[in-house]
Amino acid sequence: MDFASVLRRIGEAGPRHRLDIGDPDVPPPGELLEALSRVGDMRYGPPEGLPEFREAVASVFGVEPGEVVAVAGGRHGLAALMWAFRRRRLLTPSPYYPGYFEIAEVFGLGLGLVESGDGWLPRFAERGVYVVNYPNNPTGVVLPRERVRELVDVAEFVISDEIYRDIVFTEFTSPLDMSPNVAVVHSFSKVFSVPGLRLGAVIAPREVAREVARFNKATINVPPTHAQRAVASVIDILPRRRREVSEIYRGRAELAARLLRLRFVKPGGAFYIFAEAGEGCFEKALGRGVSVLPGELYGRGGHVRIALVEGEGALSEAFSVLNEVCR
Repeated sequence: MDFASVLRRIGEAGPRHRLDIGDPDVPPPGELLEALSRVGDMRYGPPEGLPEFREAVASVFGVEPGEVVAVAGGRHGLAALMWAFRRRRLLTPSPYYPGYFEIAEVFGLGLGLVESGDGWLPRFAERGVYVVNYPNNPTGVVLPRERVRELVDVAEFVISDEIYRDIVFTEFTSPLDMSPNVAVVHSFSKVFSVPGLRLGAVIAPREVAREVARFNKATINVPPTHAQRAVASVIDILPRRRREVSEIYRGRAELAARLLRLRFVKPGGAFYIFAEAGEGCFEKALGRGVSVLPGELYGRGGHVRIALVEGEGALSEAFSVLNEVCR
């Protein structure tokens, strides 16, 4: 089973409720759309990103602009960092984001798994370069502060995939708050609901940032300059936008807790439910007009990932179907 075949199957079925891909349904902020419409300068920029964009992101993370590199979306930043650490031992917790293994396969990298226990919380005991993803896709779990400390104490370096850091319902601690040996991958796709814009940033020590800029130069040459200019001009709306989207997705997670009769760990962020499901749930739900993703794609059979990317009325209908066919 692979992502392409699953998405092809979903496309053929044409379900009424698309709860498979994490494509945000909350409209993008008007300020960003207006800023994009005003951008007239689409010339080349430097491979590390435009100065105004790097300064804007640096102000959010409390770092120097020299520690920020623009990238063409979160996955591009992850690929750059995994390439930069290609000669080191790479580890990631299970269940995992399948994109990590897609990147590893392209580069011919090994990627070891660290098993998770209760609450989908891993124990970090092995030395290596960790690729971690919190708030987590697919589970929505947020790593408690004491586990973040455990992680940074044992890791040689941490690649912290924080695509969902702006959508949280509980306390979130970044490994960057505890150690300098961390590179954060950030993206504006989810918080601003613009995954097609393909803009993110890597926040890393300068020597690692230089490697990411090298990767940019060799692959895309220049991250999208129109997107950098637009996002930099509206970066001040980010705190308000975080609050707004977090409240929306919190409400949907609470709706799932009330209505969905499948077992799952309560999410602390992002917009996913990773629920235990009976055999054949994916096909049965699809036959009833609801698409979810099989847990096998994330390294865990007997589960499905449910993306909370519809309004509460539509989600209520979809949960009713899942309760019937997936228990």
